Order: sequence, then C-alpha cells, then structure tokens
Amino acid sequence: MRVIAGSAKGRTIKYPKGSVKIRPLSDFAKEGLFNILADKIQNCRFLDLFAGTGQVGIEALSRGAVLAMFVDCDKKAVAAIWDNLSSTGLSDRAEVYVSDVLRAVAAFAKKNAAFDIVFLGAPYTVPVLEPAMEKLAKSDIVKGSGLIIAEHTKKSVLQEAYGSFLKVREVKYGDTVLSFYRRDGSDENSGISGKL
Repeated sequence: MRVIAGSAKGRTIKYPKGSVKIRPLSDFAKEGLFNILADKIQNCRFLDLFAGTGQVGIEALSRGAVLAMFVDCDKKAVAAIWDNLSSTGLSDRAEVYVSDVLRAVAAFAKKNAAFDIVFLGAPYTVPVLEPAMEKLAKSDIVKGSGLIIAEHTKKSVLQEAYGSFLKVREVKYGDTVLSFYRRDGSDENSGISGKL
C-alpha cells in the first residue's frame, strides 16, 4: 500500500507487526473514494474509525486535511499508525487513540469535537458497523453538512437512514461498497449524489 497523492505521494504504508488482522481498503477503492471527495478534503477535519493501518486518514492528510484523528482498539494497529504517520511526515496534524469506537465517539461528543468527514472501515466479519453508525447519528460530532462514509461488503446492506443521516450515494469496488451519508436537509447533497 502506498499514499496515492499529495504531499506524501508514493510513501509506503506498513502493516502492524504481529497477529493483528487488518483488511485494508484496496488502492482502487481508495482512489475512487478520494476522487469523489476531491474538493472536500482540503482543510477538512477527518475522523478515521476502525483505522487499521491508518491509510485512509493518512491519504486525507496528504491531500490537505488540516487534522485527522485515528481510532482503533488494537495497540499493534495504533503503533503501526504512528509509524506510518512518522514515515509520511504527517504526525503533526494527527491524533491517534487506542479505543473501542463507540466509546471514542462518546468521548469526542463530550469534548465537542466536530468533523467534516467520518470514515468507518469496520471489520467485515464482526457486527460493529451498524452500532457505530447509530452512535454517530445520535452524536453531534459530524458537522452540519459533513459526511459519514461506511465501508462494507456487498453482502451487507446498510439502512437508507440512521437518525437524520440519509444515504446519498453508494459505490461498489468489487466486493467492497462505500455508502455515503449526509444529514437530511443539508444543502450540499448535490456534491456527492447523482454520480453513481
């Protein structure tokens, strides 16, 4: 895996050492994701949940995000994220947390943290994505016109809405599906929907 574009373009993303199981987003899907987000990355605040290697948040930083926060419950994954941030020269705009995602969302809400884009790369084989989506929808950590992007397998069908967040786009890359959600009533839906 490598950073595709931006200030850290071409830098290698390393896997964590040891037995931790990580299923990284393919370069094809990652490039598709950031092509869709294109003009929304510059100066955004990005939250990478179930971060694994940190490659999605690192790509956002490389392309101009002002801040990226990473959350993973595995200490080896978190150590790998710090290594990858260091090797790409992006650690000064990052925060990394060892935490269960649901607890992390609650903690961010208490601190009044707010993000423009939240990406969830939850494990395909563990039923944690739906609870995380529900927790996010009930919190105030996604800015008014912000996006939630959930990665999942095509065998897993997500709801059309979580609280006030409506699905505005769905894109498939092989077995991987990216579902985009934005708060109902947002005046920026046209920037994401309609480009299937």
